[in-house]
Amino acid sequence: MDMSLAVTNKFHIAFFAVALTIAITTIMFTLLQKRIDRLQNKFFLSMLAVVTINSITCTICAIAEPFAYDSDRAYEILDTGQFIYFLFHTALCPLLYYYVISVTGEIRKRSVARNMLCGIPLFVTEFLVLLNPILHCVYYYDSYLTFHRNWAEYLIYGAAALYFFMAMGRLLLGWNAITVRRRIALIYFFLISLAGVMIQLVNIEIKTELFAEALALMGAMIAVESEDDRIDGDTGIYNRRAMQMDIHNYLTMKEKVPLIFIKMINTELISRVTGSANDDDISRVTTDYLKTLVKRYRIYHPNPQTFVISANGFEAEALDALQKEIRERFEEGWHTDKTSFFIDAVVLRTWIPKDLSTMDDVFYIADCLIPANMNKKEVDISWLMWRSQVERTISDSVAKDAFEVYYQPIVKTSDLSIFGAEALVRMEEGKLGYISPDEFIPMAEQIGMVGRIDEFVLREVCEFIKSGVPTALGLKNVNVNLSVIQFLKPHFFEDLVDLVDSYMVDHKMLNFEITETVGSRDYHSLSNVVRKLKSRGFTLSLDDYGTGYSNMEAVFSLSFNVIKMDKAILWAAECEDHGRAILQNTIHMIHDMGYDVLIEGVEKEEHLELARKCNADYLQGYYFSKPIPKEDFITLIREGVHFD
Repeated sequence: MDMSLAVTNKFHIAFFAVALTIAITTIMFTLLQKRIDRLQNKFFLSMLAVVTINSITCTICAIAEPFAYDSDRAYEILDTGQFIYFLFHTALCPLLYYYVISVTGEIRKRSVARNMLCGIPLFVTEFLVLLNPILHCVYYYDSYLTFHRNWAEYLIYGAAALYFFMAMGRLLLGWNAITVRRRIALIYFFLISLAGVMIQLVNIEIKTELFAEALALMGAMIAVESEDDRIDGDTGIYNRRAMQMDIHNYLTMKEKVPLIFIKMINTELISRVTGSANDDDISRVTTDYLKTLVKRYRIYHPNPQTFVISANGFEAEALDALQKEIRERFEEGWHTDKTSFFIDAVVLRTWIPKDLSTMDDVFYIADCLIPANMNKKEVDISWLMWRSQVERTISDSVAKDAFEVYYQPIVKTSDLSIFGAEALVRMEEGKLGYISPDEFIPMAEQIGMVGRIDEFVLREVCEFIKSGVPTALGLKNVNVNLSVIQFLKPHFFEDLVDLVDSYMVDHKMLNFEITETVGSRDYHSLSNVVRKLKSRGFTLSLDDYGTGYSNMEAVFSLSFNVIKMDKAILWAAECEDHGRAILQNTIHMIHDMGYDVLIEGVEKEEHLELARKCNADYLQGYYFSKPIPKEDFITLIREGVHFD
């Protein structure tokens, strides 16, 4: 036994033991996370396996080497260990190369033939290692059991260097496709590995190679393979951050990827009916179902109402079948241990970058709310993108005060004289053309812009009233629509009064209309604001009574001055006796409660006569005038128009 060699090898064994400990720890952590299904995970685990096997074989060789001169068995162990080391370690740099192109996403765009072509240097060097027991072209031991490198080992180092720098090159080319943290981790991987290899190459007695490789792999595991920040804790699928990272990768790599969006419309209703505690159940049962169709890593859950599937690699026929199966499943009921429910969902398919060319486009589709009353058959990607354009136009118009206020006359039923007017906002954009308020006002509410629009209209109306023209023309007041969402905001009353008073206009000239769409959630707060506004001389109207939003509870709880009946009630009364009875009795009931009645939608003579017979107080509709710009409205009044 060579005692000096035994002492030296103890130092080597320490390096190998540390490398083995790090590699096994990294493998265990990776397996415990259960993140082993993606291609990059498989390459990563393969590299760890190489380092683990090499650490074991090098340790065995270091133990056997001092005994090899005296023992044939020890020599066989030493020679076999070295062979296994080269057999596996030769594959490490090629695995690194394939790992890098899988992390950047480049491997998805490559053909099998190209990937096989890139593997030729690996096949050649592995073949040389397999021939070493016969030709000793890689390494050999002399009669004194001294290890010698041969020409093929330098060829192996050359191939490793080729793969190493190819990996560096692919990393730089895909630099913008990965996050900063991953870039730093991979650069760290390269530098630590390179340092370890170079030290051992220069001085074979310093066994730093495996230690450096194990350390670099642990760094990659922490920064690249660990996905705690990408995983939704409740469902185990990818969250919004993961979707953002992966979509960024697809767009940067210019990869054509089909996305399937599953947008659930009625989750809020389900929560109200079954209890908010069941919110997580909706996500879990949906996730469990989707995981039976596609791999876990293809599913994203960017918000509570949306799931997204990245279906890259699917053929057109398979995509059609997948979308159809999902759509049909959502037409059936869902069941948990606690409850049963139906999920109303829209299933859409689109392509990036063909249809959605930016991250904003993708997340707009993911985040946009589909109106509950929208016909699902009319919802497609083109409609949603049109909606996106409208929302951007709303934002731009708000920023530039680019809306326009129109006015529609309100007449007294008794003599058909003009009593007042309703101020109505209009928006027109060059590319999109005229956009109906029925379309852009709900969108403005959803994106939080409706308050700015309400304020714009109110300022325009106050400016109009301040000019003295409405009073000179005999108008008693001007109706201004305000969102009930604004009514419920803190300090709304104080802010509104301050705004009106800044124009020094008579409060009696303003009639605020609200549609009681969400008032039932907080009648007390809404009623309190209505009461304070009335105490300051403003008039209040409940708009769209009879649409299904407003109800008798609202009428009793909120002390309005005027109840505006929706045009649907008038039109139904024209068509059938039953509808006429409803109209008459409703107006009678409202009068008995002490409120005036304004009927909207008067468009022809028959409507006028019916409204008169039912004793409505005020009328509004196209029969008298459509909404018109301010100057046209002033001309209409000054001409002394009368509707008898």
